[in-house]
Amino acid sequence: MKKDKNQKPDNRWQQNRADHRTRKLKRAHVWLKVLPHEHWLKVRRGQTIWEALHRAGVPIESDCGGLGRCGKCKVQVHTAIGPPSREAKALLHEEELKQGVRLACRTRIEKDLTVTVGEMEAGEDYIQILKTGDRPPIELDPLLQRKYVSLPSVAEREGMSSLDRIKLALGPEYKDLAATLYSLHQLPAKLSQADSQGAIVLHGDRLLAWQQPSKMGQMWGLVFDLGTSTVVGKLINMVDGTEVAAVSRLNSQMRFGSNVISRLQYIQQHPNSLGYFQSLLIKDMNGIAARLLEVTGVETADVFAAIAAGNTTMQHLLLGLSPLGIAEAPFTPVLTDGLVARARDLGLRLNPGAPLYVMPMQSAYIGGDLLSVLLASGAAEQDDGIVLGLDLGTNGEIFLGNRKKVMTCSAAAGPAFEGASISRGMIAAAGAIEGVSIENGGLRYDIIGNIKPRGVCGSGLVDLVAVLLHLGFINNAGLIHPSRHKPGQELASRLRRRSGLYAFQVASAEESYDGRAIYLTQKDVRELQLAKAAISAGIQILMDDMGVELRDIQHIYLAGALGNYVDPLSAMRIGLLPPVDPSMVSSLGNAATTGAFMALLSRHYWRLANELSDSIEHVELSYRTDYNSYFVERMDFPEADIR
Repeated sequence: MKKDKNQKPDNRWQQNRADHRTRKLKRAHVWLKVLPHEHWLKVRRGQTIWEALHRAGVPIESDCGGLGRCGKCKVQVHTAIGPPSREAKALLHEEELKQGVRLACRTRIEKDLTVTVGEMEAGEDYIQILKTGDRPPIELDPLLQRKYVSLPSVAEREGMSSLDRIKLALGPEYKDLAATLYSLHQLPAKLSQADSQGAIVLHGDRLLAWQQPSKMGQMWGLVFDLGTSTVVGKLINMVDGTEVAAVSRLNSQMRFGSNVISRLQYIQQHPNSLGYFQSLLIKDMNGIAARLLEVTGVETADVFAAIAAGNTTMQHLLLGLSPLGIAEAPFTPVLTDGLVARARDLGLRLNPGAPLYVMPMQSAYIGGDLLSVLLASGAAEQDDGIVLGLDLGTNGEIFLGNRKKVMTCSAAAGPAFEGASISRGMIAAAGAIEGVSIENGGLRYDIIGNIKPRGVCGSGLVDLVAVLLHLGFINNAGLIHPSRHKPGQELASRLRRRSGLYAFQVASAEESYDGRAIYLTQKDVRELQLAKAAISAGIQILMDDMGVELRDIQHIYLAGALGNYVDPLSAMRIGLLPPVDPSMVSSLGNAATTGAFMALLSRHYWRLANELSDSIEHVELSYRTDYNSYFVERMDFPEADIR
C-alpha cells in the first residue's frame, strides 16, 4: 500500500523502545558487570554500586564507609549514565568525570551497568603490617597448666572411670576436676596408648586434654591484635614462652570504612548487621590461625588457648555485643571487664574446649589494646619517674604515669595518620612513601616495596611536612608558600599553583605508579595539623591533671605501626611529640600483641591488666574546655626547628 505523504510517521517502534525501557526500570533486579574480574552481579535496583559490591564481597577502597566524604570509592562506568552527584563533582577531578569516573557510594544502579573497579592490594606480602614487638622478661605462669601424670593401672582400679583415674593420680585437691566433652571423647583411645604415663592440660578445674609422652611439648596458644585496619595473629609455645610465627592481614571490616566511627554508623543504620561484622572478624582470625598452623605443622587440637586485644569497639564486635553505646554520649560500653569465653562458641577453630581470653577495657575509647601497651611498657610497675605512652591512630590513645597512678585519654585525631583523609594518602602498602629526607639538595623517598610511589602513608606524611617546614615551604601556620631559604631550583620547581593555592609536587606523573602526579595539598597539611593538635592537646591535659612538667617525663613509648616507623625528630618538629631528647623516645612495636602475650603467659599480668582497668583514671576530653583551648593553640607548627 502506498504511503500517504501527509501520514504521520509510525512511532510504534519508538514507543516500544520507550515501553521496554520503562519495563526494565520497573524490574526489581538488574545486572552489574564488574571489570576486570568479569563478575556478573544480580543486584536490587536502586542500590548504590558501593552497596552492591560490598554485598558481593568485591573489594573497593573506602575510608568513610560509603558516606560520600572520602572520594576514594572510584569506579569507571562504561554504560551511559546521568550527570555526577554533587559529592562526585566536589571530590573528583574534571578529567575523571569526563572519563565516566563516579563515586560508587553515590551512584545508584537503576539499569544494567558495566563498571571497572580498581584492584586493591590484598596480599600479605605487599602490606606493611607491624607484627613484632619487644617485651620485658617475664616469669612463666601461663593461664593454662600442664601436669605430668602417672596413672594407676586398670587392674589396680578395676571399674574406675578414666576421669577418676586421672583425679586419683592428681591427688585430693583435684577431686572436683571436670572435663570438656571433647577431651572425654578422646580419653579411652589415648589412655590405652599411653602406658599410664602422660600429661594433662588444665584450664582452671577443667581438663582440656590428655597428652601422650610424644605430645608433652605440644601446648600452643594464639595471640590476636584486633586492629581497626589490620588483624595480627601469633602462635605461642606456652611451654617455653617463645613466639613461633606471626601472620597478618587487612581487617575485612575495612570495606565499611577505615575507622570505627564509620562502622558504628553503619550498624546504627543497619540493625541486623552486627552478626555480619562479627562473622567477618571471626573469619579473619580463623584464616590467620589456619595459616599459622599450616606453616608450623601444629595441629588444631593442640591449640589450647587464645587471647585477643583491640579497641573497645573491636572487642565488642568480636563478642557480638552491641557497640552502639560507644557511639554517643555518655559513651557507655556493654562490658569493660576481662572476659573468658569458649572459643568454640564464637566460631574460632581451635581445640573445642579452648578458652578465649578477651583483654579488659577501661572505657569506651580505652580498650584492651591500650592496656596491653601499658603492660608492654612496664609503666605500671615503675616506681620512679613518669612514662608517657601513645598508640597513634584514628583515635590517639594516651597514658601518663607509673605504679602510683596512671591517667589516660583518647584524642580524636582523625584518620590522617593512616592516610585516609589525605588526597593521595594510603595505608602502609606497596608503593607508599613511608619516609622522606633531604639528600644532595633534593628529596629522598623511602617507598615500601621499592616500586614507583602510589601515595603517602602516615609516617611519610609526618616526615614530608617536617622536611618542608625545614626547607621553608611550609610556615608555622601551616601555609604552603614559596620558600625564602633559596632551596635550589629542583626543589623550588616542585611548588605549583593548583586551584588558587600552592601545592608541593611529591612525584611527577612520570615518576608515579599510576601516571598521576602526587601532590601534598594545603588541605593535606591542615588534616595533619588537626591530627597532631588533638594528640598534643591530650598530652598537655594529662600533664596538667597529673601535675607534672616535661622534665618529669623519663621515657616516651610509641606503639602501633605509625609509632614504629615515624621519625621521632619529625614527630617533634611538627609538634606531635613534646620536644625531648630523642633517646627518650622508643617504639614498642606491636605492643597490643606484646601485652596480650604477657597476659597469656603470666597470671600476674592478666591480674594486673584487670586491676588497671579498675584503677586507671580516664579523662574524657570532650567535656574539657581547656582541651579546646590547647587544641587551637597547638594547631600551629612549632617555631623551633629541632632537626
